[in-house]
Amino acid sequence: MKITRIFLIVCLLVPVAFFSLVLPVPAAAPVLQSQLDNFNKMVGTRVETVAILDGEDGISGGFYNFDTNGSTLSITKFGGRGTPGEPKPIGDTGLRWLPLLGGCIGYSEAKNNFSDTPLLVGNDEKYASYAIGIEAGVRILLTDTFSIGPTFGMIYSQTKSSFHAVTPAGIELKRQYDRHLVDWYVDTVSFVPSVDVQYKKKFAEKWILTLTSRYSWFKTRDIATSSNYIRISGNSSYWDNNADLDVRLPLKMFGFPLHTGYSVSAGILGDDLRAGLDSSAVYTLGGRLVVGDMKGRWMLGWAGIGISYVKSNVFSGLSWGLSMSFAP
Repeated sequence: MKITRIFLIVCLLVPVAFFSLVLPVPAAAPVLQSQLDNFNKMVGTRVETVAILDGEDGISGGFYNFDTNGSTLSITKFGGRGTPGEPKPIGDTGLRWLPLLGGCIGYSEAKNNFSDTPLLVGNDEKYASYAIGIEAGVRILLTDTFSIGPTFGMIYSQTKSSFHAVTPAGIELKRQYDRHLVDWYVDTVSFVPSVDVQYKKKFAEKWILTLTSRYSWFKTRDIATSSNYIRISGNSSYWDNNADLDVRLPLKMFGFPLHTGYSVSAGILGDDLRAGLDSSAVYTLGGRLVVGDMKGRWMLGWAGIGISYVKSNVFSGLSWGLSMSFAP
């Protein structure tokens, strides 16, 4: 049976898992034009979400399963945030400050098997994204234990779609809309102002408790794309509330003491990030084993391995990898 354009359009007006697809039509058809607008909104929101997940150091990478449709998302990240240097006085105010620097490199993959769209069952589409994020600011020491840290950052990201066509419908979709609805790419840039309030206290020389509340706002825009139908201009926010306990162990490695650490956090999602993950909050429980007290060596406070469990109302995941922090 020959698969017509209208048949494809009618069957693809239902959103599908993760990067949902619908077929566009000429602007003269107002109902189908609204579906094109929905396609742009859904894909744009998800591209923005993945860019933030890849490039924001406060959100944990890992392998995530989505409960609602069985789709998966894997994120590999490497990054750190800290205060290299020694505190400097701010005039005669009694306050001190430190440079606050951070960066993150992330790569993610997602897959859509079209289980919610019978016409396209048998085909699959993969999505790959990478991002680079940097930030700079200052940490102002109000007292020996309380500080605030305003920063400004930027995230560059590229997302690509790779459609594997097997069925007649999939082949026709790829023939008519290659590089627009399938096999497309989009580059984005996000501007990220943020501020945190931190309490840090050492107990008994071996225990360090750090409580941090950090709010980040993201403005994301596309700067290049192969698709005529994808335009991105979105806003997101992430409010992370974290408690971290660092414990120095009576063991050494490479001449430096070993530390273990435990953290728990609750992240409140806002705007497009909330819509893209279909969740209002993300909870994380983590642990680490690191080589610590590395002051003077590559500006690191500690470096080692960490593992975290991440949970929201629609997805859960496990994160593992390198863990590090900067220090004077």
